[in-house]
Amino acid sequence: MREYYPLTAAQKMHHDWIKKYRTQQVSGVSVVASLQAPLDFGLLKKCLQLEFERYGCMRIRFTKPDENGDVEQYIVKKETRDIPFKDLSGMSLAQADQLMQQWAYETFEGDNIPLCDVTMVKLPEGYNGFFIHMDHRLIDSCGLVVMINDLMQLYTHYKFGSAYPEDLAVFEDVLDKDLKRANNEKRFAKDKKFWDDQLDALGEPLYSDIQGPAVLEEARKLHGNKALRAADIELKNLFVQVKDYYLEPEPTRNLIAFCMNHQLSMTNLLLLGIRTYLSKVNDGQEDITIENFISRRSTHDEWTSGGSRTIMFPCRTVIPADMDFLAAAYEIQNVQNRIYMHSNYDPALIWEELRKRYHTPENTTYESCYLTYQPMPVKMDNPHLVNIPQHSKWFANGAATKKMYLTVSHTGSGEMNFSFHYQTAHLQEHDMELLYYYMMRILFKGIAEPDMTIGEIMEQI
Repeated sequence: MREYYPLTAAQKMHHDWIKKYRTQQVSGVSVVASLQAPLDFGLLKKCLQLEFERYGCMRIRFTKPDENGDVEQYIVKKETRDIPFKDLSGMSLAQADQLMQQWAYETFEGDNIPLCDVTMVKLPEGYNGFFIHMDHRLIDSCGLVVMINDLMQLYTHYKFGSAYPEDLAVFEDVLDKDLKRANNEKRFAKDKKFWDDQLDALGEPLYSDIQGPAVLEEARKLHGNKALRAADIELKNLFVQVKDYYLEPEPTRNLIAFCMNHQLSMTNLLLLGIRTYLSKVNDGQEDITIENFISRRSTHDEWTSGGSRTIMFPCRTVIPADMDFLAAAYEIQNVQNRIYMHSNYDPALIWEELRKRYHTPENTTYESCYLTYQPMPVKMDNPHLVNIPQHSKWFANGAATKKMYLTVSHTGSGEMNFSFHYQTAHLQEHDMELLYYYMMRILFKGIAEPDMTIGEIMEQI
């Protein structure tokens, strides 16, 4: 008998945005993974079919909404679809990436349907591999990296006789634990108190835009409220462009070394760079909020179960100009550590509380920037493949209600990739150039002189 489960908070976050805004940005996560070497595509197909069996989240379906609009999930026992093959070798690599970008724009429409598409691909320049596109309610980027590595361990087992990969965690078992944790009334009360206490202590947040204070002023005029502290979400033109910048291996190692030497996470260092830029272009504004995504993968089972465990929370900090760079980084880290302790809370409840307290107009926000940091490169981490050149690429999903969404990841060659997804309705590539340029100046000035104050850094960059 089929078992049905409610959505987790992370799944519900993506589902609610799909339902409310019908945006592609939250409906899919897409990546190509390939090797510059011949592949046995018959064996690869066998391994992909095995991966559907091993990784339960790839077989999730969602029911039709009931009379209250609620959706449940279930897992089919077997995936019987064929896995197609596409020969793109007659194109340039850039053209092939462009075509796969079009595949990534496709959305999963319908109830009780498969929400995972895999295509084997023969690419230009001798690269061979596969493209995978999954509904974001099924998986996040960390889960996809785990899946890619597990798949290639299967491949090298059958091809070269290497050890068979260990079993992955059972998705349903981890899901059961998540749902029990979410339904713990004492835990829920503690989580709600944490977020309510933040608002009690700091009051209403204040919007800060990467284009400066004019955006908030425009919202104030539109709504006839000179004291408005939130700005409008763009809903008419949701198209998103992507601009990638690559930080070379040596400066990347410098950032990593600074984090290790001062026991900081890279996420918190990046948040400091973004918020300092926002402060600089908003006349020294000290109260800054950035939406940050947290992966919530602490245990071995959580790492290997797949699923969508990434959930976003507002990282709000009030940092005065006379605070030094290192102290500011620790302030962000303290805030983030407290948030992580309450990361099972549903973010929708935070937004509801903000609207209830401050009566903000419909479809307004306090954040212009969103950050995801992915510590794991999309790399086939396998001793049989380690010396083979790889081509891996994440793809944007075409539309978003998020004005600017930055994903920072590591490449297999030691670089950091800063991938800016920005709404073309209000932003241009030049805006991303400015943000990246000043972020880098802020970060490298700060790690070189961590005793320098935030105000001094903003003056000197």
